Amino acid sequence: MSRAISHPIRASSLTRALDVVGDRWTLLILRDAFLGIRRFEQWQQHLRIARQILADRLRGLVAGGLLTRAPYQAHPPRYDYRLTAMGRGLYPLALMIRRWERHWGTGVDVIVGEMTLFHRSCRSRTEPRCVCGKCGEVVTAEQARFEHRSSEFGEPYLQLRRQRRSKVISSKPPSHGLFVQDAIDVLGDRWAYLVLIAAFYRNLRFAELCRTLGIATNILSDRLSRLTDAEILRHKASQGETDGYEYALTEKGLDLFPVIVALSQWGNRWLRGSHKPPSAMYHLPCGSRLRARVVCDNCGDDLYSADVEYRRGRLVGRATCKRRRRVVLLKPEADVAIATRRSRSNRAESRP
Repeated sequence: MSRAISHPIRASSLTRALDVVGDRWTLLILRDAFLGIRRFEQWQQHLRIARQILADRLRGLVAGGLLTRAPYQAHPPRYDYRLTAMGRGLYPLALMIRRWERHWGTGVDVIVGEMTLFHRSCRSRTEPRCVCGKCGEVVTAEQARFEHRSSEFGEPYLQLRRQRRSKVISSKPPSHGLFVQDAIDVLGDRWAYLVLIAAFYRNLRFAELCRTLGIATNILSDRLSRLTDAEILRHKASQGETDGYEYALTEKGLDLFPVIVALSQWGNRWLRGSHKPPSAMYHLPCGSRLRARVVCDNCGDDLYSADVEYRRGRLVGRATCKRRRRVVLLKPEADVAIATRRSRSNRAESRP
């Protein structure tokens, strides 16, 4: 069984997608790009990232087609970085990571407080949902089926250059880090992500995971320990005779399925080239091939980055008085330096 499904995983666009975005710093840079950050100094100030690392990641995102450089000053020449259509296509992934973070992480930023997503179209707070494009039902791991196409695998994708990854994001906290920080600490590792993908493909034993992913045993042991400590995986008694136990996804781990779906659909859209996907997902309730949509839970419309706003604070309702709401709109073109000064001022006022 492991040999039959190892090839589709390693040949799939999921693996290719992880070569592009399966890095902690890359995910943080993209997160801030969706919030309107465009300039090198803004990223450096916001993330407290080393300039060399930031320059390397930005070059990789430009080379990968997710960002493009655009001049904004002629003398001296200066450039900013803007999301391409390919980069904006990752927005459903960002929303699904945020949804998981709010459910299983802190859900509240340590500096700016709770961040609320506001949908302009229906003028209400929204919690994104991943639904089947045909029947409209919420997508869950229990209601999905994988179908492998062993005769159509083709050759595995060529792997891109991988960055070195540090275990610690930074010794200094970000100036005003926003959402998905906790989720990125878990998901911003390519090998951990691949182990999760294999778990959804029902690869549950240590030996199966080694053969499926082509991963060294010490690296696999480390990632399994991290995912177990994070309560995404758990030990389970094995029914086989060779292994004493196997791994199973917990409820917290199963809730990552929309993240896997969003990444898979993005990879199939932008990275598969002439290859046919070696596997397909089907939605069991309606029996159709799964083409998921990320929609507003209030009006049911698709959510796009240009049609939402992030507001600081908890929205009680549309008719709530301004004094109780106390929200600050983060506009797409907002200057990060201004938001930083505001957060510092708020912290200074709160000190005794």
